[in-house]
Amino acid sequence: MLVSFVVSYAVSNIVAYLLLALFLFDLPSNLKTKFKTLYANKIVLGFILLFLIQVFSLLYSTNTTEGLRRVEVLLPLLFLPLVIYAEPKNNNLFQKLLLYLKFTIPILFLALLFIHIFIDNRVVSTFVHFTLEEKLGVSQFYLIFILLIPLIVSSREISLKNNILLNAIILLSTLGIIVILGNKLSVLLLIALWLFLIIKKRDNLKKMLATALLGILLGILAFQIPVVHQRIQTFGNTLDFDLNTIITKNRFTVTKNTLEHRLLINYLASKEIAAALPFGVGIGDRQDVLNKQYEIINFKAGMLNQYNNHNQYLSEFLKSGILGGLVFLVLMALLIKSAFTSNQLGLITVLFFAIACGLESYLFRQHGVIIFTFVIPLFLNHKNTNYEKY
Repeated sequence: MLVSFVVSYAVSNIVAYLLLALFLFDLPSNLKTKFKTLYANKIVLGFILLFLIQVFSLLYSTNTTEGLRRVEVLLPLLFLPLVIYAEPKNNNLFQKLLLYLKFTIPILFLALLFIHIFIDNRVVSTFVHFTLEEKLGVSQFYLIFILLIPLIVSSREISLKNNILLNAIILLSTLGIIVILGNKLSVLLLIALWLFLIIKKRDNLKKMLATALLGILLGILAFQIPVVHQRIQTFGNTLDFDLNTIITKNRFTVTKNTLEHRLLINYLASKEIAAALPFGVGIGDRQDVLNKQYEIINFKAGMLNQYNNHNQYLSEFLKSGILGGLVFLVLMALLIKSAFTSNQLGLITVLFFAIACGLESYLFRQHGVIIFTFVIPLFLNHKNTNYEKY
């Protein structure tokens, strides 16, 4: 599923239900043991409760067609975490999987890039829009969580002095792919990862300085790439933090500053959340009420693109009120708590997801649901004993 995630959401969906079928295809005694996880694991219970709240919010949604579609997208909350936590785990097999993905994921991206440039005869700057979004239907917002695997595994191998040249090539290739994606959220998360690694190496001054200098050098090199330089300049030159100024700008033109869009959407969503307390507007009406707010203030980009919340925390409060919002917050707290006793990959992935949920509605699309219900539980449910000292 981790590889098919990049290629097709349909394949990932099929794999998810195949995992459920394999989970159920077992002896009655084993199934009884598996289902005990429902009572013993608070995280699994949290996922199921969050799903049931979505179903409840469907009951008072006016737009039931959209509500049913949203519930269908969220169905993996009901079974994937249970499958991951209830099945016997094998840490050695998980370690082999990570080493396999360390090669497979960057190779897959490079193959897609090769096809884009040499077969489709297009330039690198259109890779995200044409190949990922148009051909594959994948947004770059979700891909950072898959690219974390080769990024972290190769960096650990380098730290342990294992195949340094090969792992350096994998590391630089993965960083290059992330730069080509050109997603500001990914860059923000990379900076957070860089600072995390610096802090983690504070007991070893030599390694800490090397990590700091390497990050600065790679940042300077990335800034020299024309598309990166242009986007950063445009972003900085067009950014305002005054809400009235942002509203005025977006009333008269279709602006391109995505941070301003998020600030404005958060403001509008907060108004709807306050008006719909305590139960929210319902899972089917979430987008409708946002679209109505866009029309009220003549938010041109919002009306044109029908933006979702771009904030998963506010999205839960908007859909299902206090109950759904608090359950989501508690579930995130449980995942973060588990991450600190898990492995480094699990910790970084969960922290990235927690940060990113403040900037994206990750559960709006199936890719985000797979990250939440499969990738994160998979990483948290295994130990990387070979790397714990890294």
